Amino acid sequence: MPLDGIRVIAWDFDGVLNSNIQNGALVWSQNFERDLGLPVQSFAKFLFQGRFQRAMIGAGDLKQDVSEWLLLHETPHTADDILAYWFAKDALPDPQMLGYLEQMSGRNLTNIIATNNEALRADYIEHDMGIGALVDHFFAAGRMQVAKPDIAYFKHIEAALDLSPSAFLLIDDMSDNVDAARQSGWQAHHYLADNYTALERALGL
Repeated sequence: MPLDGIRVIAWDFDGVLNSNIQNGALVWSQNFERDLGLPVQSFAKFLFQGRFQRAMIGAGDLKQDVSEWLLLHETPHTADDILAYWFAKDALPDPQMLGYLEQMSGRNLTNIIATNNEALRADYIEHDMGIGALVDHFFAAGRMQVAKPDIAYFKHIEAALDLSPSAFLLIDDMSDNVDAARQSGWQAHHYLADNYTALERALGL
């Protein structure tokens, strides 16, 4: 894939820069019950059948949702405890992918994060994990109040950077997001876990 005309590399986070998806499951969930003494299936059912999706676009409050779920269980844990556990367990940046990001930063290109994270985890990724210091801009669904693959997500970023669609290349692990980016006029690369060779070709490395 030629980079002619590309001025911005838009990096998805989870599943691309961050290797927190293993065997089709998020790492935080694997030992949740053992470590916290709380039922992970109950938590997932409560949170991921609408509540998290609303929080992801800024229409809900993730901490409040977790607090409500905790009322159903006898536990000393607070919502802050649960979120701290979740965010820390899922902080698994891929060193090789960060190396590619660093290389692209040295090519007179703008590098941005384009993630579907809600506001609290976006803050954790940007500041606690330090990812914000590695890129020029950090775009997150919870702050933008729109998520991929909605075309409005891509238009928001274009407007924020005052650039035409053809200036962007999205790196994303979700085919729906890649398709939507292309429909928006962006170039896009569908990243498959650990397929570094294909990504290198896409980036011209």
